[in-house]
Amino acid sequence: MKRILFAAFVALVLCLGAAAQSADAISKASTTQYYAKSSLQGDELWKALETMQCAISVATVNADGTPNAAVVIPGVTKDRSALVFGLAPNQTIENFKARKFAVVTAYIYNPTATEKLDRNKGARIVVEYISDPAEIKRQIEDNKNPRITEKSTFMKIVRVMPLG
Repeated sequence: MKRILFAAFVALVLCLGAAAQSADAISKASTTQYYAKSSLQGDELWKALETMQCAISVATVNADGTPNAAVVIPGVTKDRSALVFGLAPNQTIENFKARKFAVVTAYIYNPTATEKLDRNKGARIVVEYISDPAEIKRQIEDNKNPRITEKSTFMKIVRVMPLG
């Protein structure tokens, strides 16, 4: 009986671990999107990211399962397929590499807007760590930016969703 319970426990842990490593597990965290009408999307999102008009945070998970959050200023690749981080070695980078996925939040607050939906705008961006050396090299060559180097961290944009 103990062996069966142990085997069931191991299977459960493995299933939960696999789910935690997928973009679907992240994107399903909030099934109701309360702020879809005030979300940043399309050209409005790209402009806000590229001109650094929004506050940006990134959420990752530490090895022990605890949350990790960082305020960042990522770049956007020219083809808008990835975000580029120039972070020094830190826990966020370690979490990118180990767990592969993260959620980036872009948020703009405009206190002078008359409409509530215009006062709070933003988006959640699910990103995936790019580890393939050929893809990293391609991104560096395609973006021709002195701030983008082999030390940069590239995160592929998997999905853009409204806030909360």
